Parts: sequence; C-alpha cells; structure tokens
Amino acid sequence: MQTFQNIRYAYVVLKRYEVNILTKSILYNAFRCIGCRACQVACKRWNELKAEKTSLGETWTNPPDLSSNTWNIIKIIELKEGEEVKMHFSTYRCMHCLEPICVKVCPPRAIMKDPETGAVVINSERCVGCLACVEACPFKIPRFERGLGTRKCTLCLDRLELGLKPACVEVCPTEALEFDERNKIVERAKQLASETRGYLYGIEEAGGTGVIMVLTASPEKLGLPIVAKKVYEVPEVMPIKTVTEAIQPTLSSESLRNIAIGGLAIIAVGAVAAIIARRRTREIESKETP
Repeated sequence: MQTFQNIRYAYVVLKRYEVNILTKSILYNAFRCIGCRACQVACKRWNELKAEKTSLGETWTNPPDLSSNTWNIIKIIELKEGEEVKMHFSTYRCMHCLEPICVKVCPPRAIMKDPETGAVVINSERCVGCLACVEACPFKIPRFERGLGTRKCTLCLDRLELGLKPACVEVCPTEALEFDERNKIVERAKQLASETRGYLYGIEEAGGTGVIMVLTASPEKLGLPIVAKKVYEVPEVMPIKTVTEAIQPTLSSESLRNIAIGGLAIIAVGAVAAIIARRRTREIESKETP
C-alpha cells in the first residue's frame, strides 16, 4: 500500500513539474507596450473573428471589454501621479491557468488543457452553453453568445502545433510580448520587475497562469481582477443562474416566467439543463466512437 502511495505521489509531482515548467507562457511587459493594439488586430485576423460595432471605454480602451468575437484587449488607464496624469497599459485575455477551474466545472468536458503547450481550449462541438465556466472563472474571461457558444483566447494552439508563436506575440512591434517555456518566462518577469520596480501579475494568481505580466502600476489600480494566490477548486453548489441561462434558447420567456415561480422551478430548471448536457455529450461521444 505504501509503495502504491509513493508511486502516486511521484506521478503527481512529475505532472506538476510538467505543468509548471515545461508548458509555454506569454510574458507581457507593460514598460514596452505603446498601446498600438497590433495584438488585437492580429488576434482578430488569425482567428477570423468578425468585426463588431464598438465604442470607447474608460479613457481610450476600445472595445471596452472582451466578447465572443474579441479575445484580447489592451486596457488604457489614466492615473493621477502628483500633479500629472500618466497613461498605463495592461492586457486582458484568458490567463491559461496551470490548473484551470473552467476545465474542472465543465459538465460535458468541453474544455481541455493541452499538456504540451498549456493552452486552455474550448471544444465548440462539445460546448452546451451551460455557462459553468463563465461563472467559475476568477478572471471573468469566457464570453457566451447564442449561436456561437462560449469562446475565448486559445493561445493560438493551431499556430503552436505548427511551431509558430501566438499571433499577438508575432506582431508586437516593441517586443512587449514574449513567448517561451514557463520557467524561463517567470525568471525573465522577475528580472524585469526588479529592474523596473514593476508589479508582477500571473505568477501565483489562481495557482499560477500561462500569461505573466510586468505592470507599471499595481493590478488593483489597473482594474485587473484581484484573484487569490491559490488553486481554485469546484464549488459544492454552482449558482442557479448557470442552468437558467443555459436553457433559455429552448424555452419561451412565458415558460421561463411560469417555471420560475416557487421551489419547484429550481428543480425543473436544473433537471432540464442536466438532460440537455447529458444528451449533447452522448451525441458527441457516439460520433467520436468509430
């Protein structure tokens, strides 16, 4: 029994080493970023994401937030420092967590973490639009849209499989984005933070991520999500909002109002969502089985 436990422990240690050291990561150096948004354009073009009618957010951030067709934005924040107002930049995108909570909570197993690259990717064929990942993500990244499902940055996994860098990294004119093995990125980020007195973000947040930032101001001041430095586990009870929104495309608004009355409504909603998820999963698995 002790031998089995030792073997299991060694396996867990090895897997954690592979996840933390051997997978890839992006480094974002805000001290080099000029806010040109070339990374946003490259992301749109490579992933063939449609253009959207947009508007300026706070200061010059455009578009103001992520969407199912916008997977990466450069946030522009103006901060008053003494008598001056200075402009700061940060990137907002999927963080590709080392141990992503979205993978753990997905009922039809539509989200996977690629073991070689570390990319966290949603399989659109499996996704049932239950919004479990949307609710669970500590960084508030996945975006759902009817007809498209839930979508987000893929770390350009298709490019990585061809030996290429992510599109955003490839086009950055000031080399504010770098891409390498995570252990090298962490070392580089710490060095830059020491040289510039910058702020680190992503090394420990959510147990560690695949996007590490060296920022010119604190994450709080830049409006980035404040995330605990721990691995996020599956909550015992997911919010009921998840299942109610998941079945909206299948029920009329009148029906939703009717079943929303009383405690039985919660049971009905949960049951229908579970049936839809199981049915969709069976259909996909039957197609995948030769």
